Amino acid sequence: MSLAELLYEKGKVNPEKVFLNGDRTLTYEQAINEVYRFSTLVSPGETIVHLMFNSTMSVTSYLGIYWAGGKVVAVDPLTSAEDLRFILEDSNPSLVFTDNEIANREKEVLKGYKIITEPPSTQGFMRPYSYREDEVGLIYYYAGIAGKTMQVLHSAKRVELNAASLYRAINIKGISTVLTVPVAHVLGNSVLGVSLEDGGQMYIMKKFDVKALMKVINENNINYLATVPMIYDALNSENGRLDPLKICVSSAAPLFPQTIKLFKEKYGKDIVQQYGFTEGLVMTYQDPMFASKITIGKPLPEVEIKVIKNDGKDANPGETGELWVKAPWIMLGYKDVEESVKVFENGWLKTGDLVAQDEEGLLYFKGIKKRMLKYKGYPIFPRDLEDILITHPDVAKVLVVGEDAGNAGVQPVAKVVVKKKRDGLETELLNYVNSKVAFYKRLKRVYIVDKLE
Repeated sequence: MSLAELLYEKGKVNPEKVFLNGDRTLTYEQAINEVYRFSTLVSPGETIVHLMFNSTMSVTSYLGIYWAGGKVVAVDPLTSAEDLRFILEDSNPSLVFTDNEIANREKEVLKGYKIITEPPSTQGFMRPYSYREDEVGLIYYYAGIAGKTMQVLHSAKRVELNAASLYRAINIKGISTVLTVPVAHVLGNSVLGVSLEDGGQMYIMKKFDVKALMKVINENNINYLATVPMIYDALNSENGRLDPLKICVSSAAPLFPQTIKLFKEKYGKDIVQQYGFTEGLVMTYQDPMFASKITIGKPLPEVEIKVIKNDGKDANPGETGELWVKAPWIMLGYKDVEESVKVFENGWLKTGDLVAQDEEGLLYFKGIKKRMLKYKGYPIFPRDLEDILITHPDVAKVLVVGEDAGNAGVQPVAKVVVKKKRDGLETELLNYVNSKVAFYKRLKRVYIVDKLE
């Protein structure tokens, strides 16, 4: 079923139970009512851009698109300027579901598009749309394996299937959780999905604040936290208690051993990992019984894997190779069919991630072979930044690479061969790129070089 159908089923069981909390409190019945109202704006098969900061309305509008049978183009709320313009022009949406803050911030880019910032006052009720198995319901623009910004197409039904598998793996009942990352991300979508699978409740943080998060966890008895490593680092910088937490999951970026160690010392809690990516959703989960190991866990039960070395042979335990996967919820493909063909081989999706597997079946992340950087949990594609830089009249050649940024991940920098050197050109090129992209994609430095190695 879709996430909207899942909401409908859980609402029938316990309509008065609180589902969403944060800027408002909505029971399952109240949430369903608002979801339905948003759905009346959408026809089956329509493409709708969802561009909102976290709020109760961001969740109800997101689910409203599924309820109607639309295609959700899930866009990070920090996407702006030329990045946003490209997504809008490429997806050509019928509507843009957004909030007033973003509508004002991006008014020039959004000009000409029909904007929805609140649900209509529609009365009545219809059951949620039932998608076909292979019908597109979710579109992302982080094509990590291909290494550039383009449409990644997912089945609405398979998105829920992934959430159901992860929910069974974490094995926790009576979920109370907090959404700390945008619902537009694979991680945020999985937090929502797991909450719905349980019929649980989800507290929504609009923007991250570590002191506020600690208060939310304690006052709302949050027992399941799935977020990015930087938030655990922020929690480690505080003092207090996080007694309600039972499962603490890290995802979307490398988790450092010192983060795990300090969190255990301060709060008495283990941090476990899950691994996923845009084209495949969540693929692995680390059972707490293996919390003493720095591993991304084992494949979810429905996931098949193999680890392939550079010579094309299967890796033995302990050997590093590229992770290939099969799962019933991997993407339907890219919009670009030629790019889709490149990433599949005999039904296996080649992830571009390097791993090793031990004798117990645990996977260890070893790096990437695809051209993608991870900064503060966000994927960055060097090709996107190179495509902008090369349009500057003074640039002859460019290569964007990553520099270590500690627990923040890897930050993008550019090596540039210019046609003629002059004072201030590094700063000019930096501003030229950074005025066109979201904050997390901004170049940190430009190096003028004589040649690219």
